[in-house]
Amino acid sequence: MIGTENSAAARQHRILIVDDSPTQAKLLEQMLAEQGYRVSSARNGSEALQIIASVPPDLVISDILMPEMDGFELCRQVRQLPHGAQMPIILLTHLNDPSDVLHSLEVGADYFVSKPYSQKLLLSRIRAVLEGVRLCRQGEVEGEISVGYRGRQYRVHADCAHTLELLLATYEMAAEKNQELLGAQALLSNLNRELEKRVLERTAALTQETAERLQALEELRKKDEVLMQQSRQAAMGEMIGNIAHQWRQPLNAVGLLVQDLTLSYEYGNFSREYLESSTGKIMQMVRHMSQTIDDFRNFFTPDKEKSEFHLEKVLRRTLALIDGSLNDKGITVELDAGEVPSVVGHPNEFSQVLLNIMNNAMDAFSERKVRSPRLKVTLSSHEDRAVVTIADNAGGIPDDIIGRIFEPYFTTKEQGKGTGIGLFMAKNIVEKSMNGSLTVRNIGEGAEFRIEV
Repeated sequence: MIGTENSAAARQHRILIVDDSPTQAKLLEQMLAEQGYRVSSARNGSEALQIIASVPPDLVISDILMPEMDGFELCRQVRQLPHGAQMPIILLTHLNDPSDVLHSLEVGADYFVSKPYSQKLLLSRIRAVLEGVRLCRQGEVEGEISVGYRGRQYRVHADCAHTLELLLATYEMAAEKNQELLGAQALLSNLNRELEKRVLERTAALTQETAERLQALEELRKKDEVLMQQSRQAAMGEMIGNIAHQWRQPLNAVGLLVQDLTLSYEYGNFSREYLESSTGKIMQMVRHMSQTIDDFRNFFTPDKEKSEFHLEKVLRRTLALIDGSLNDKGITVELDAGEVPSVVGHPNEFSQVLLNIMNNAMDAFSERKVRSPRLKVTLSSHEDRAVVTIADNAGGIPDDIIGRIFEPYFTTKEQGKGTGIGLFMAKNIVEKSMNGSLTVRNIGEGAEFRIEV
């Protein structure tokens, strides 16, 4: 925008804006006011004529397309006024036809400016008009026109017809280019609408896809809950067998002691000291059996929240749960427990992981009739993480299935002897709930499961 260095001189000039668009008139008024001009406005040609008749302005800037009286008619009637013959008039329009140029010349307009206009150019024209500086004037020689443009003077020898022809050709070319720009703008608008339509369609598709994925995730979560329940039920069945093993020996011992009390009474060997001794042994075994009940009940109580716990404590508790089964099947357990950091998770779920692995090893011992079955359980640390390894001497896992043993419902056991979800749930617990890893490999005489958390 042109600076306001001539604002003092501009304050002496009054400009009348004629435009039926309040928005366009206001924008032009603000622009001129910033330059120091005194500005008034009219909504149509009739209102403008009244203002011009009462207080003649120094310059009229008028739109062409207006109701009641257009800019061409306003210009014609102003020129008919006694003081309007020399009044500068600039016409503004969106029209793009060379005939508009001829019509403007016909009615006596000083300048014709197409919308949208350059503010810098318009202000330059206004200042030139008000200061009496014309772009073209009669030259020093007959038939010569002197043209000033961008600080340079051009001397043109052309008659009026030639000048108008050149003017029309130039404007026609500009109008054609403007039509091309308008066409490109329309095409761009269509492309934008098409893009918006595609964005809306894609957004709707993504919303639908997201909803479907959320539904699938919810179904998977429910499926995992069912699998977990099935796994716990399977473990419960195995635990019932372990309870039987844990109770068989103390129950036999209690039965023998009760029989011995009866025989002692019949043979006259019954005494208070003998009764107290036998009763003490019986109560010790009953307490052991009661503790076993508590251990198994705690195993099947789900942990509501994650907590920090020590692996060695959970490991020893799990071994105690199956101690009867291990002894009954002649399985030797070697435990090597080193110092390891505590971990965060659900202790009972981790106990279930250990139990699943050990039960699979016991089944393998039975199926393959392994002599001197042995489990080696090692607790160590690696790069600030706790590591539990459980190795057996049951002959290992065949290479063609070792990559599938963590798949759901995959089992090599006979019908009714395995669910195929124990190792799948064990891997889920370790990797999803405890952010760890559960892997398996064949070593030496058997297989080794490695838990890292």
